[in-house]
Amino acid sequence: MRYRVLAVVAAAVALSVVAATTAKSSKAAGNTLTVWLQVDAQNGWPDLVAAANHAFENSHNGWKVSIQYQQWNDHLQKFDATIAGNDTPDVIEMGNTDMTAYMAAGEFANLGQYKGSFDNSSNWLAGLKASSTYGGKLYGVPYYAGSRVITYRADLFKKAGFKKPPKSLSQFQRQLVKVGKMNKHVKGFSPLYVGGEDWFTALSYVFDYGGSIAHRVHGKWVGTLASKKSLAGLKRFKAFFRATQSRSTATLDGSNPFP
Repeated sequence: MRYRVLAVVAAAVALSVVAATTAKSSKAAGNTLTVWLQVDAQNGWPDLVAAANHAFENSHNGWKVSIQYQQWNDHLQKFDATIAGNDTPDVIEMGNTDMTAYMAAGEFANLGQYKGSFDNSSNWLAGLKASSTYGGKLYGVPYYAGSRVITYRADLFKKAGFKKPPKSLSQFQRQLVKVGKMNKHVKGFSPLYVGGEDWFTALSYVFDYGGSIAHRVHGKWVGTLASKKSLAGLKRFKAFFRATQSRSTATLDGSNPFP
């Protein structure tokens, strides 16, 4: 039996959203709200999760919240199995890059009519709101966003004569090339380590040059990576990869080894 289950966990950063799933077995009638969260919540903000559960149970008499903590590396495979078995969790935490496929497949409930009831919805981060929306409909609630941090050997840049961060990609490339030359005697030294098939990094170049992955035309997706702007971005990424002499091979992606 398939029917829509709408649920909200009031939790106040990889980017992450929580979404209500559409498929659920008859166990939902047992008044138990099953929520899949990543272990980040278990380790980082258990008090917040407990407070959210308590608030939900107090406002929904007779209901209990069952939190089931998952791991990032296999939660999608497990979720796919629950979809196939028509026994999904009621609410799931999903990374922003994983949302679109499930929204397009109709696996999440449309939450648009409830948007006004979500706390602070008028101040949602634009990027997270966009990753929770498909076809003009809202399928997820922004959960948290993390800051990206750059870690680098400031002493090596200073020794190469660079005391300030670069202001352009070309300047950054020149700095890396010089740092690489000054340390070429160090076995395995790489001024910048980026895989040739690190598509997350490559797409940054595509977007920076005005390109894109695909556009919707008459309700269908049409690939645009072969467009002039997209190819310009990919060529620039290739040139940057070669010029900086990354010690990663051209066939490695961004997860091997994990940064």
